[in-house]
Amino acid sequence: MSKQVNEAMEHWPHVAPLLTAPRTDAEYAALVESLDAVLDAGGADEAHPLATLADRMGELIAQYEDKKTPTLP
Repeated sequence: MSKQVNEAMEHWPHVAPLLTAPRTDAEYAALVESLDAVLDAGGADEAHPLATLADRMGELIAQYEDKKTPTLP
């Protein structure tokens, strides 16, 4: 197994909540707060290494909001 995979597995318990779709309002709020931190740390810049993480977190947040917000006719 590669060093990169070993490191990913070691850190996965810390990273997984950032890449998992929220199921509750509390998980949603935690993900929004985490996204704010990632954006503040440089993820708002598309050239920054955290930009991909910020994009994925934003997608998960949007999906949750879409499910929670009724569609108007």
